[in-house]
Amino acid sequence: MVMSSTIIDVGASVSILSSIAWKALGSPLLLPEIRNLSGFDKGTSQPLGILPNVPITLRRKTIHINVMVVQGHLDYNLLLGRDYIYSMGAIVSSLFRVMCFPHKGRVVKLIDQLSFPGSHIGCSQVPSLNGLFTQGMSHQILVHPLDECE
Repeated sequence: MVMSSTIIDVGASVSILSSIAWKALGSPLLLPEIRNLSGFDKGTSQPLGILPNVPITLRRKTIHINVMVVQGHLDYNLLLGRDYIYSMGAIVSSLFRVMCFPHKGRVVKLIDQLSFPGSHIGCSQVPSLNGLFTQGMSHQILVHPLDECE
């Protein structure tokens, strides 16, 4: 099943599924959870429970994580937190809006093109991130249409 309205949040310690999305999955059995969730605003909420061993696939790489199911209105169906990022072995940059993760001996690079709807391939080179992830990456970056290559 494709889960629309999914976000990756490096500030979230756990991954969260909305109760509406959980019900759309057929309300599978939840494990009890006694911890409360604390938000950035210091508010707390009690999750409905833990959905265990959820398979999540991104670019043909599948990992399994436990996801907290929460009641209430959310702006997303699934929030993937640091537990997901660590399981993927990913590096996420909110500044450059890019996520890189290893898969089958290569590095997969995802660029948030929704933030730059008119983006195109430019003639600049990808920074080497201090030598990390240079192998298997294209040496091109997305450039905003208003930028010009020198």
